[in-house]
Amino acid sequence: MDQLQKAEEALKAAHDKRESAYDVEIKKLDDVKRGLLDRLHDLNEKKKQCAAVYGDINVSDDDLIEVNVGGKIISAKRGVLCQMQGTRLEALFSGAWDKKLLRDSCGRIFLDVNGDCFQAIVDFLNELAISAEDEQPDPPWKDGGEMTQIFTYFGLHFFPSNIIKQSSHLNTIHQWLHEDGSDGDLKLIYSSSRDGLSNEMFYDKCGNVGPTLTVFELDEGEGCVIGGYTNTPWQSTSALMTANKAFLFALEGFGITSPIKMTLKDANGIAVQSYPGHGPIFRNEDRIDMYMTDSYVTLKSGGAYEDTPWQSERKDIKEMEVYQVIGEQRSFNPANKQPKVDQFTKEINEAINEKWKALRALKRDLTSLEERFKDEQQFIESLSSEDVKDIITLNVSGTVMATKRATLMVVEDSMLAQQFDDTKWTEQGNGNSPKVKEWTPDDENDINGFELIALDKDGLKMLGVERVGTICLLSDEIKSLKEKVNQDAVTLIEHSPYCFGKILDYLRLKRLQSINLAEEPAPPTVCESQQKRFEKVVQYYFPGETSTILLGSADSIMAEARFDDPESLKDAIIESFQRRPNQHYGLFFEEIFADCHSQGYYATELEVKRAMQHLRDQGLIVSIDEGFRLRWRIN
Repeated sequence: MDQLQKAEEALKAAHDKRESAYDVEIKKLDDVKRGLLDRLHDLNEKKKQCAAVYGDINVSDDDLIEVNVGGKIISAKRGVLCQMQGTRLEALFSGAWDKKLLRDSCGRIFLDVNGDCFQAIVDFLNELAISAEDEQPDPPWKDGGEMTQIFTYFGLHFFPSNIIKQSSHLNTIHQWLHEDGSDGDLKLIYSSSRDGLSNEMFYDKCGNVGPTLTVFELDEGEGCVIGGYTNTPWQSTSALMTANKAFLFALEGFGITSPIKMTLKDANGIAVQSYPGHGPIFRNEDRIDMYMTDSYVTLKSGGAYEDTPWQSERKDIKEMEVYQVIGEQRSFNPANKQPKVDQFTKEINEAINEKWKALRALKRDLTSLEERFKDEQQFIESLSSEDVKDIITLNVSGTVMATKRATLMVVEDSMLAQQFDDTKWTEQGNGNSPKVKEWTPDDENDINGFELIALDKDGLKMLGVERVGTICLLSDEIKSLKEKVNQDAVTLIEHSPYCFGKILDYLRLKRLQSINLAEEPAPPTVCESQQKRFEKVVQYYFPGETSTILLGSADSIMAEARFDDPESLKDAIIESFQRRPNQHYGLFFEEIFADCHSQGYYATELEVKRAMQHLRDQGLIVSIDEGFRLRWRIN
């Protein structure tokens, strides 16, 4: 009897211990969940408060928005401007910040960026709105890299891939990387169409560069896109290596209906192999899942990765790209990782571990949302102001430009900064705008200037004006007066619009860089015919050493050529081939472009490409493959 009693007590103790352990585990889950939900609630409350103060609830995708972009008036529908979700551009025109944005005297949103650059963005968005997902237009770029800076400022990032053409596929890849804390910018470091398809070139471009994403387009006709990620760098010597965050993926092909990710069976086991005789190899110690050799990739199943959709087969490679993943890679530390629960039944263990996984994903997503909202606030702050006088309208020898006062003052020792310092500045302009503020009534029963320009037809009737014709005439006069009043004071700039525009664009980027919203801008790109004039204008506004901010050293001024005789450029291209008679495999466009510059032809990429098109049409050169980033040879 005593033995039975002891057994029952031991059983109860074991049960209570198990119940207590279960309660402790559930409490930890609940505490973490509650903390994350509290953070989410606080974030949503902040968004609601901002929307209540600054937002406009009566917005529609069909709203026509007029924007004053550096003095150029651009119109677009709200839905077009907001179609790239999650970007700063969407936040700007979403309506959530409408009351905080700086506006000109006509009530238009004011953006202090290059008007032609923003027009190119709008043109791109208009085309994007009518394009199929797999036929999206190429993003526009501007001379000297400025367009890249403007795209980045508005949060627009484009992926330079010949393989991944659907934005949904790119978003899926980023999500997969994000799941393990591996996400970052994807920098193209190897392209078979640009660099040549070979094992040697892969290791030359991709060896020892950190985490990489490899993508293959297989020559299957219907489209078959697969690849793999490794957080362990590829090495130049043969080695089996662990890579605890590695995975394979398939975006299209092999009968799949949606992209799939194939994770490691054992995060601590062998995941990849460096072997210079081949390209990238994904495998465990015993079996290969995927490896590349020269122009084909071999696929097998049952190795290091779960549930591959292929069997044992070999496929020709149509295109191969490798991207360096640049970002904050959270290193694997077992002490920091939530250990797997294994003390309960199999079903309970799996359910608890799945919930921990879901909570970790929620934490990553929430942190991303918090960072995005903080970035959005900083971005909107750069566009806000309570004083319309912060907008300076300029008449640059007949060309209208507009900018913020802070932009003109970003270089403190310049003449522009002194001219537009509002502690010293007196209003400059055409002198024709009525001074409404100075007009006050002589009699307290009369109306003042502000009240007059606010009158509509009903207001005139309330004042006792009854004749229809008189009401119409007065309405026209009030409208005309209002238009004159709303004219911004204009400052005359007696310099070349081209040269002053280059200076202004540089100062705009310099101001954004000063508030951490852009990188340090390069000196302006100036066409050869305008260089001397540009230097004089710069030295006029930036005397002494301050001129080096825009000019740099004498050797650093970049040239932008415009050719009146395109035949000379064609000759330079032919010369590029003739100087390298042993290039049997052809030249890459980058080599041809560099040769043209070395011969003194400082042409833009577009000009060189057009000249190459003409030469191809004349049968003088041929492309080994289609496209300007592939190889070319003389015919």
